[in-house]
Amino acid sequence: MTSWASRYRSGDHVAVWNDLRAFGSAGVPESLREDAEDVASETMRRVAANVDVLVDRLSSAGYAFASPETVRQAPTEDDFEAIAKAEAVIGPLPVALRACLEIVGAVDLCGDGGSMLPHVRYHAPPREPRDLYPDPLVLHSGRMLWDMLSSTVGDVSLGCACTDPEEDELCGFHANGFFFSIAPDGAAKANFSGGDHCIRLPNANPDPPLRGIPVSGSISLVEYLRRSLAWGGFPGYAIRPVHVPPPALLERLRSQLRKF
Repeated sequence: MTSWASRYRSGDHVAVWNDLRAFGSAGVPESLREDAEDVASETMRRVAANVDVLVDRLSSAGYAFASPETVRQAPTEDDFEAIAKAEAVIGPLPVALRACLEIVGAVDLCGDGGSMLPHVRYHAPPREPRDLYPDPLVLHSGRMLWDMLSSTVGDVSLGCACTDPEEDELCGFHANGFFFSIAPDGAAKANFSGGDHCIRLPNANPDPPLRGIPVSGSISLVEYLRRSLAWGGFPGYAIRPVHVPPPALLERLRSQLRKF
């Protein structure tokens, strides 16, 4: 049987991820995990390269990043250590999420688009609800995963209610899991009170579903990244009101990005 990785590199991107996603909560069998990880790594290498292109094109167009020093941060040793510590607590991460944290790293395309992207307004007062949130691409780091987990769960090595024989119920973490905010939602990215794009962990799904994305049905991490890059890093334009035309800059941003 042709490996998923070979099929993926031959251009069968969507079908391969559909095959992986079909395993659902059961997860990929251990005998196939290396192949799945190879696909995830190749996918995220392409995502990382595309993000670098977007950052360069946005910079050249005069886009005002909200946090210029953290627009794109490649993973560091601290991130790798943080991911390992997180997995020691919650178990193996979904292969797509792990590859994203280890290869893409942190991304923050929030900012002010001026006349080029008039709906992208991080600093424009007043900060109030809008009928369109462009949802610039943001991805949190491995270190952020560990920080969020630690603040939510505490020091699991010290034990929890589950280790007390007199307790009848599981603690909150072991009963409900942990929701990793991989990014703020569209409203928060516009500097208005909002929520998060979350992944529930532990999760064996190779390509886990994201919560907090305004779509009908569910959308996975890889699908969200695909949609985001297909819209030049601003996937909120995919659900813009009918009276709002897509900015011309989007076509220049998304042209000739690598498919994944």
